Amino acid sequence: AASAMAQGPAATVARGTHLILRDSEGAQKVFWLNDGCKDLRMGRYAPLPVERVLGAPYGAAFRRNEAGDWCRHNIAVAEETAAEPAEEAYEHNANLAQDNCAQALSPDDVRELKGRCSGEELVKELASNSATFSTKTKFAQEKYLRKKAQKHVQQVVLMRPTVMDLCETYLKQHRAKICGLRFDYLANILCQADVRTGGRYLVLDSACGLVVAAIAQQLCGDGQVYRMFRSSCGEKALSELDLGARRAVVRAVHLDALRIEDPFSHKWLAPPPEPEPTAAPAEERAPVEGKQKRAQQRIDDFRDLQARSVDALIIVAGDEDAEVAAEALDAGLQRLAPGGRLVMYGQNLQPMAARQGMFRASGEFVDVRLIQLFTREYQVLPMRTHPVMTAEAMTCE
Repeated sequence: AASAMAQGPAATVARGTHLILRDSEGAQKVFWLNDGCKDLRMGRYAPLPVERVLGAPYGAAFRRNEAGDWCRHNIAVAEETAAEPAEEAYEHNANLAQDNCAQALSPDDVRELKGRCSGEELVKELASNSATFSTKTKFAQEKYLRKKAQKHVQQVVLMRPTVMDLCETYLKQHRAKICGLRFDYLANILCQADVRTGGRYLVLDSACGLVVAAIAQQLCGDGQVYRMFRSSCGEKALSELDLGARRAVVRAVHLDALRIEDPFSHKWLAPPPEPEPTAAPAEERAPVEGKQKRAQQRIDDFRDLQARSVDALIIVAGDEDAEVAAEALDAGLQRLAPGGRLVMYGQNLQPMAARQGMFRASGEFVDVRLIQLFTREYQVLPMRTHPVMTAEAMTCE
């Protein structure tokens, strides 16, 4: 008998999902394509009608033409540069004037061209009116055209929300809200915690739910993620990753309930209210029944956490949440299984080094390591492969 293959996520953009747009300069923004969404506004770009992107495949590019319309555009794949003669290696731009007088077009001329021609035509005009463009090396000409296109050509690429892309988007938009968590550190957290299907994990996530969402995606619906919180817990990443049924493995647990001797005396675990014996209409009973169901679900989740230990304790918190992180560590270690893993993330080196020394001195932990990652983007081009020098060197996070 033929077995049915599990249906994966849709390959095209659809209503009710999230979408990441990336412009030509590398900026990214997340959109929710709900029924009320009509236009997608990206920085200084003209609004992109949502009807244009619905049904388009992920990875497609849209470019604004001279008529002001957004149309599908085939992203040109740079062809490998053929081997040049030996003298090509000795070309240089040392004799180019650096007095900012090479461009014959004035700012007013550029604004006038923007109003009546497309971005590609504007780039060509800028190159043809540059006194030094023809004397540049071939590599310098390509770099000049690419930089001008990034500035003047309005183009966006449709991207499916993934853990890596969401992490990069949040890092660019609101770095402090995700505790400066880069994608390489997020991947290392998942690796060190040995996240796998069927596992049980206790997590303190102060990074907009990014760590919890990554774990839930890794579990594929098989396992439990107990998320500790004190006042509130952001669920931005949980929503924008479009987990669907896989999100059911995430269960919230109040931190104060974990720290007291009688957790069921906490108001967060109060028993559901008994329904009043009245013949109320269905629309009036629905809110009460919803409260009863949520209260009972919290009690069941907490009992399930108390019944068995967790495989790993993961704490990701910012500097302002140091006290909450310490309380979560104390409460989590009591529920960590023998041989379980403890993973902590911090933005500053000194507090993490002090915590490492304390763990080693206690004698209760083995293989205590302090890991620093250094990731830098590289430009990979023929005869021009080198690190991107504008990248931030965040070596102690």
